[in-house]
Amino acid sequence: MTATMRAARIPAVGRPLELVELPLPQPGPGEVRVRVQACGVCGSDLFLQSGGFGADKLPVVPGHEAAGVVDALGPGVEGLAAGDQVALYYIDADPEGRWARQGREQLDPRLTRMGVDRDGAFAEYVVRPAHTLIRPPAPVDPVELAVLTDAVATPYHALRRIARVEAGEVVLVIGIGGIGSNAVQLARSMGARVVAASRGAAKLELAAELGAEETVRIGGTEDDAAALRRACGGEGPDVVVQCAGSAAADELAIAVAGPGGRVVLLGATEERFGARSVDLIWRELSVIGSRGFTARDIVEVLDRHAAGELELAHLTASVRPLEEANEALEDLRAGRVLRSVLRPDREG
Repeated sequence: MTATMRAARIPAVGRPLELVELPLPQPGPGEVRVRVQACGVCGSDLFLQSGGFGADKLPVVPGHEAAGVVDALGPGVEGLAAGDQVALYYIDADPEGRWARQGREQLDPRLTRMGVDRDGAFAEYVVRPAHTLIRPPAPVDPVELAVLTDAVATPYHALRRIARVEAGEVVLVIGIGGIGSNAVQLARSMGARVVAASRGAAKLELAAELGAEETVRIGGTEDDAAALRRACGGEGPDVVVQCAGSAAADELAIAVAGPGGRVVLLGATEERFGARSVDLIWRELSVIGSRGFTARDIVEVLDRHAAGELELAHLTASVRPLEEANEALEDLRAGRVLRSVLRPDREG
């Protein structure tokens, strides 16, 4: 009898996940089969379910924020052994290609994405190229390891690689969700003075706990840009990390940035936002998109976690078995959680 595994699959656009039995995948040359111990559920999974990556991507098993242990090695794999704990990098790009050589493999036009272009980690097992697996420097709780790979690595990439935040700068984070909350704590750990902006009082309380020196509740009757400039010291922040998927928030980020400021867009939306060239020219602003993260970002985030710099309780409070994948998606859609984590592994 052919060995099988359980997986939660999106059958078509807008449809709930279905729990299915699939053939146990076999690793080919250069590939590794990983027993999935934990997989984060994030906004990209909702975007996938809604058809945002294209109806042609479905059906597919989602899941791109994952951790597990090596279960089987394909021919030619070196440097890994059965039982090794690994973080899974969801991007597969040519490791010898131009973009990987630049350390920007997530921009390779020919890349494939676990959980979008090929079946992902809402499953008991997943097969990955060996070069996409990262061993942590010391054992990590699987639930924490999973969320470190995306929810923390994504804002880290934006702050370190794109904004190039320096100690003493003022960083404004707009949108305190699963990404923005970690932008707050990372910017603080980099020595920045952090201001957090959100529509929700509870999220601002979280931001303060994670290191924001000032918090501003936006979306009321007050002029948001003026209030944020005051909180940032009058001239506006050196860096704005915009984590809300909203064109209005994009425009607010540009409006509030200080002279010479860098506006980094992380919150994805298909809405158009407006900007005047004079606003960019007179303040010499940079408006930059930040896409995901690289394998190097994961390595550096794991080092920061090992050094005790990161708080993860706000990301790991909701852990569900694979059978509750739909409930996990609904919790996220309804804003009841910042992150849910699935535990597909029946072995624990």
